[in-house]
Amino acid sequence: MGESLATQFLSADLETACPSCRYLMWVRYSEVVAQTAVICPCCYAQIWLVDETGSAQNAGDVVQQQISQALKGLFR
Repeated sequence: MGESLATQFLSADLETACPSCRYLMWVRYSEVVAQTAVICPCCYAQIWLVDETGSAQNAGDVVQQQISQALKGLFR
């Protein structure tokens, strides 16, 4: 059986700019959810990923629920 949509979402990448040097880099949504620190590959600044509203944390569940609701009844 394949991964759930929530798991796929958490393993997806998000493009963001370093707040120090503006270098474009990729972080995983799971890093945002865990609110970890990453290092900019250009200037080596430590960047704390903060999800103040919890939006990334809840997005995977919301996507999974909406798709499940849309497909409800198709596979009886």
